[in-house]
Amino acid sequence: MVHFSEHIAHVIAPMKVQRHQTTKDAEDPVQTRVENILSAMASNIAIDRLQEQGCKALHKVAAQSSSNQDIVSRLGGVQAVLTAMSEHPAEAAVQEAGCRILKELAAYNAANQEKIATLGGIQIVLQAMEDHLSAAKVQQWGCGVLRNMAACSAENQENIVFRGGVKLLLDAMQAHEEDATVQCACCWALFCLSVHNSDMQEEVVAYGGVQATLKAMDMHQTDPKVQEAACWLVKELVEQVAACKDKHIMPAIIQAVLKAMEKRNNSAKVQAAGHNALKKLAAHDTEGVVKTTLLGRCGRLGQSVTKRALAAIQE
Repeated sequence: MVHFSEHIAHVIAPMKVQRHQTTKDAEDPVQTRVENILSAMASNIAIDRLQEQGCKALHKVAAQSSSNQDIVSRLGGVQAVLTAMSEHPAEAAVQEAGCRILKELAAYNAANQEKIATLGGIQIVLQAMEDHLSAAKVQQWGCGVLRNMAACSAENQENIVFRGGVKLLLDAMQAHEEDATVQCACCWALFCLSVHNSDMQEEVVAYGGVQATLKAMDMHQTDPKVQEAACWLVKELVEQVAACKDKHIMPAIIQAVLKAMEKRNNSAKVQAAGHNALKKLAAHDTEGVVKTTLLGRCGRLGQSVTKRALAAIQE
């Protein structure tokens, strides 16, 4: 009797498939590998573990190069992944693996982003995040999909937001407050939903996105990835914050950004994100609060960081 895991390995591992290798196979091993994976997935739709392993195998191929991403997509990989996720909505492992490969396929690839959106991928990913709120990896990779889908598309930004994406991201941040990876992923997703889109920025601010971000920065003060992502996000939201009635939020953002720069003064990425946030804050500061707060923390920030920060807000 063949063990179940061995059965999966046999049908997924393309190099082990027992069949005659043609000239085409030898010339295009990546295509052959992908075709075998997709064939196994199509023939075993009801087997959740095989669908999970199929998504993982596709990710391994796609992660190697952009040309591999194109091959996976061209041969029907997007549809296969979305079918796997749709057929096994209750299986967190399938949703996690599906989101991970979709994130990879959507990265810097407008054609794949369009295909994912057209085939209902945004809805499927949002549903996965809603159904598996307690699964940190589903949230992490789901955020990655939304981030890559929204980064260069106002249409996708609006599609995600109008389908409840902002609330789902903030729910994920609340459910996984102590998980720095999830906090970072959510901040980047919210940033990409907001970038160059004032309507989407308003939605993020209205749902409490600033407060959630400040909480993440406070809880993960020593994590440079959280601080970097959060600084870029608050930078994008400054204009909307400046227009709101709550005058306590702006000073709180200034303090959080300066604290991030203070705690991670050895991180070039945090310093760059912080400088950009301070510059945007200063542009909407009519009372000189940014400069005053900065000078008040100069002892903690250090002379070099303070000088660079002052230069940023005076540009």
